[in-house]
Amino acid sequence: MDDAFRDRFAEWLAGRLDTASVRVGPVERPKQGGLSNETVLIDADWGAGPRSLVVRIAPAGPGLFPEYDLAAQVKVMEALRIHSSVPVPTVLWSEPDATVLGRPFYVMDRVEGRIPSDNPGYHFEGWLKDLEPADQARLFDASLATLAAIHRVDWAAAGLGFLPGVGIDRELAYWHDYLDWVAGGERFPIIDATYAWCVDHRPKSEPPAALVWGDTRLGNLVYADDLTVRAVLDWEMALLGPPELDLGWYLFLERTALQFAAPLPGFADRDGTVATYEAHLGRSVVDLDWYEVWGGLRSAAIMVRVADDLAALGLVGPEFRGDNPVTKLLAEIVT
Repeated sequence: MDDAFRDRFAEWLAGRLDTASVRVGPVERPKQGGLSNETVLIDADWGAGPRSLVVRIAPAGPGLFPEYDLAAQVKVMEALRIHSSVPVPTVLWSEPDATVLGRPFYVMDRVEGRIPSDNPGYHFEGWLKDLEPADQARLFDASLATLAAIHRVDWAAAGLGFLPGVGIDRELAYWHDYLDWVAGGERFPIIDATYAWCVDHRPKSEPPAALVWGDTRLGNLVYADDLTVRAVLDWEMALLGPPELDLGWYLFLERTALQFAAPLPGFADRDGTVATYEAHLGRSVVDLDWYEVWGGLRSAAIMVRVADDLAALGLVGPEFRGDNPVTKLLAEIVT
């Protein structure tokens, strides 16, 4: 399968470059990440020496989301590279024709560096957990500084007005429809109760819209040896809305992991995280309790879809769709 992929990709790349001399190395598939788009790592040489590439391919069959707009992801990264200081990979080509590799894809330069593990999570083992606390603290601060830099981007001047948004009304509508799509007629009492809580307690006003990353996880960041951020990855969930959407998502995911692992000694607690982020953003956050619960609602909805894949592999039972660490934490918060 990978040999066929390599051959098709080499043929496409030669045509794209208008050259007959393209050498393509073995296909490598990352062992972590990539729950949405499929990721392939591959080296290619078209005359100037080997170049490490990343091929991001739309999912085969049902993905985490009903639709995938790879062109939008490319536009976000291109806009950020030109109009901001947010570090993103350089997109080289985008191919909407599904006949080439079976699905649309785009190709980026590979950013060398270290990525915190998602499976098992970096709270449990890996290079980040093994860092000295002072180094963990430097990485933590750099991560929140990068998040704030995303939120300070002048999205209108960068041409990002095509993104979905703006704001909480769109979020409520989108995730209501997403739950209907992913549940397939099944109902989940904790998720339904959380959604009702979010409707009843929604903020009465919103901060000015910002570029929202959408999937704020350290596993979506590439770090240099000096622990600065070299690249922000995975823009599938990008939208326009309150920056608190990103911070609330991060805080809830962190809280979920800390049900099972001790905090990293170099990472701040919740209050310290908020204070650090606010210092980098330049303003105080608002209604953060609501945004954190909303992050949990989104996470629980996605877990319904993830549970289907895990069940197909025989790793969990069907009950995991609505009974998992995310829903257990939500039950503690809203019931």
